[in-house]
Amino acid sequence: MLRTSLAKKIIREVKNFIEEDLIMVDTSGTIIASTDPDRLGNYHEGAFLAASEKQMRIISKQDESILTGVKAGINLPLFHQHKVVGVIGITGTPENVLPYGELIKKMTELLIQENHYQDQFEWEARSLETFVFDWLLKDGPSTSIKKRAELLGINMDVNRQVILIEFQTDEVLMKTKTWHFSELNLELKDEDILVQWGQNRMILLLTSNESLTREALFTFLKNIQNQLQGYIGTKVFMGIGNSGSFSSLKDSYTEAERALNACTMDGTLIFEEDLRLEMILQAIPVKVKKEFAQRLLTPILAEKELLDTIQMYFTHHLSLKETAQAMHIHINTLHYRLRKVENLAGLELKKPRDLTTLYLACALLEDSTIIIQ
Repeated sequence: MLRTSLAKKIIREVKNFIEEDLIMVDTSGTIIASTDPDRLGNYHEGAFLAASEKQMRIISKQDESILTGVKAGINLPLFHQHKVVGVIGITGTPENVLPYGELIKKMTELLIQENHYQDQFEWEARSLETFVFDWLLKDGPSTSIKKRAELLGINMDVNRQVILIEFQTDEVLMKTKTWHFSELNLELKDEDILVQWGQNRMILLLTSNESLTREALFTFLKNIQNQLQGYIGTKVFMGIGNSGSFSSLKDSYTEAERALNACTMDGTLIFEEDLRLEMILQAIPVKVKKEFAQRLLTPILAEKELLDTIQMYFTHHLSLKETAQAMHIHINTLHYRLRKVENLAGLELKKPRDLTTLYLACALLEDSTIIIQ
């Protein structure tokens, strides 16, 4: 059966090539799309006969008074997989529209076929997405998951590692268009799995290759990242978990998410095994982050230049000279500001413990993404 939405789309597409009025009719004879809105929902006996007889039906002027709801022209049954799925009608003098009627019919059938393949592609993609979601976040390595893997033709005997991919854009990337990467040469193996993961994320379950060095894997993933960035036109972050078996891939997902959360505009591709301090920072609840930063930094936040100075000081690895140059201030001014920070926070920055405490407070303030009033 021809869907109304598809029928309307076909009318819009085909109308670009001819001037005559067009109708799309379902197999029961009901007009479901038309260049003439007044005909929508009407019964078309000529189209019904064309569908029933599985052959073209020419409608003459005389037929207009005999058949219900018809106008002079031609009605062409549309086939998909050897079945009539609808009828396209072209209104006009039969002698004028017959020459290109078959061409319009073929064009319409191609659109129907293309839509069918697109629907099939989306159904398969959704099935795979649901499977991966249940595998990593819901059911885990259950017997049910194994059976579904067999139905989907997925080899569960190979080790894989999870790569989470995130597009740095506020726009929602549409699955039917933007997320279709078949034209890109990502060099993925047949056993690799790439699916959409929310609005602006993808997840890649990459088959492990023991002969692949860390450097070669980095180069491979960097190539994928560059292609995606060029295709989407926005920055792409990638978090890489460690390799795991079918039963432990959940752990790889957790690691990949941890690595993705550590990505920045300066570090867009992060291996979880490279994380150090980030592991601890991510494990701290947001409420605790806020309380810790608030307890130490509240008196400093009242003067924005002091917070900027501290952050610049850490950015330049505690170099007084480089910090002063970067902020375009005299080094004596920098000394004054740092002493003021010490007094307000009750710290001595020469003491490793106090310096570390201040650094963590700044890191947690930024990591919690909460502005403290």
